[in-house]
Amino acid sequence: MQAIDLTNIKKEKIENHTSKGNQPKWHIGNKWYKADHMGYEALVEYVASQLLKKSNVADYVEYDLIKIKYDNKESFGCVSVDFKDDNEILIPLEKLHRQYFGFGLADAIAKKETVQDKISYTVNFVEDITGLKEVGKYFSVMLAIDAFFLNEDRHTNNIAVLRNERTKKYRLAPIFDNGLALLSDTNDYPFDKDVYDNISRVMAKPFDIKFDEQLNAAEELYGTHLKFHFTRSDIYKIMDELKLIYDEETIHRVEKILLEQMRRYGYLF
Repeated sequence: MQAIDLTNIKKEKIENHTSKGNQPKWHIGNKWYKADHMGYEALVEYVASQLLKKSNVADYVEYDLIKIKYDNKESFGCVSVDFKDDNEILIPLEKLHRQYFGFGLADAIAKKETVQDKISYTVNFVEDITGLKEVGKYFSVMLAIDAFFLNEDRHTNNIAVLRNERTKKYRLAPIFDNGLALLSDTNDYPFDKDVYDNISRVMAKPFDIKFDEQLNAAEELYGTHLKFHFTRSDIYKIMDELKLIYDEETIHRVEKILLEQMRRYGYLF
């Protein structure tokens, strides 16, 4: 595994407005580095991107594992290539909504009665402002990915569009930032608790606290569009490779979660 010393590199300012979003991160050249903070976030980013390779998702961020040294300590982390093109800026939907309406998207959807209303409002807002098409399909795929991987951090600052400042054209951001999934926060989901009990306690975002409520609503509105092509053997292979890096307890737990999620969401395969 590669290693990098980031001791003298300034960490990026935390601007995602989530209680768990204080993972140390650095931007150097065209690469982003993130260090494990709550547990094993880097492992999850790597595993999720490896499994998304075996899906019909065309646009997602690929992460590699790396060892990071900073503040006189070493930590596992991950590295990815900056997905912004020249002249592009990343605009979270929370910020985009505030720019046009004077208040954030989270406040807007909180006033909607049903999960379908919250999702359709968001989709229509994005399409109206950006001129993009098939935003509903994008949300259906994203919420399916979050449900499968148990991503508890898909708040309205973690969904974004990219705007080219020269052409003023928009595009949807690739699927990114899956680190707080697969029970990676070992403080909230400790190893000494039953894994299935931990799974049942994970709360979704941003439209409902239940993953299936979000997913069912999105699929009723826009259809099912995610398809995975990996097998149990693919999971075993990836986790075997990671045994050289992470401890056996972590490997066993993540493998168990993935197999359980394959069972729960068999229709996605």
